[in-house]
Amino acid sequence: MKEDKILIIKFGGLGDVVLSLDAMYSIKKNFNKSKLILLTEKPYDDILRKSGWFDKIVLIKRSLFYFLDIFQIKKKIDVTSLSKVFDLQTSKRSSSYLRIFAKSGVYTNGIGKFATICHSNPNRNFLHTSDRQKEQLKLSKIDIKENAKLNWLYPRIKNNKTRFALIVPGGSLKRKYKRIPLEVYSNIIEFLLAKKIKPVLIGSVDDQQICQTLKKNFLTLENLCNKTDFFKIAELSKQSIISVGNDTGPMHLISRGNNPTIVFFTKFSDSKLCAPLGKNVSIVKYSCNNLVFGKTVIEQIQRLIINQ
Repeated sequence: MKEDKILIIKFGGLGDVVLSLDAMYSIKKNFNKSKLILLTEKPYDDILRKSGWFDKIVLIKRSLFYFLDIFQIKKKIDVTSLSKVFDLQTSKRSSSYLRIFAKSGVYTNGIGKFATICHSNPNRNFLHTSDRQKEQLKLSKIDIKENAKLNWLYPRIKNNKTRFALIVPGGSLKRKYKRIPLEVYSNIIEFLLAKKIKPVLIGSVDDQQICQTLKKNFLTLENLCNKTDFFKIAELSKQSIISVGNDTGPMHLISRGNNPTIVFFTKFSDSKLCAPLGKNVSIVKYSCNNLVFGKTVIEQIQRLIINQ
């Protein structure tokens, strides 16, 4: 009897991958007797391998040309061995990949002409990622299991005696317009220090300059910029009393830790489409008036930490 193998396609940024965890988990639970294969790229193999959801993770390096991606896929995956493919990326690029599976008669769930089951809702691009995937998988009679079991990512953590707050002041250099001005973060840090809460900076190599500037201005804060991996950020999110930051990948990871999290959105991104998920997430839209905005945020932080 042929072994049942199912492929999930998921690339994107960190935030997009974290937003797709519930969908991946739901596919796993719905086909718990099938072999599950993930098609993705570095560095997401590190985080998703630890989930234990996948029997195999296949990595490709996406190129400028779709046909080169397809060449890599055909080289690394026996297309004819698959029974189903779920495209959770649903981009023009990933939709083109479905052609090689459709040609072999494989069941495909995604968008475009090569999807056997096509999510054709004309308003799909105006839905939050989680709602869009919920509709898409419903077409294959899969119900999204919200709050997937993420104990592999967020293990039980002993209470930390040091009261600290995670601060994510940066974001991709390619999308600097999604960053909130440094002045606002300075005001937040001053407030936290006055409350005897230690600010801890989180960021990637793109954020080193802004983190170094804040460290220079506030010597007692801790700068962990470019010193944490996915799992360390997740661990810190469970220990912090509050986390504050821009609309960027690490905030999606932090928010799923379910401790109080405040995420800033500018006019250049829409929280209705991509807000982080979690039980204690607050969205604050940047008003362009640093003084008023900073005061609003500090008042919200005060309310969230009052009993901590």
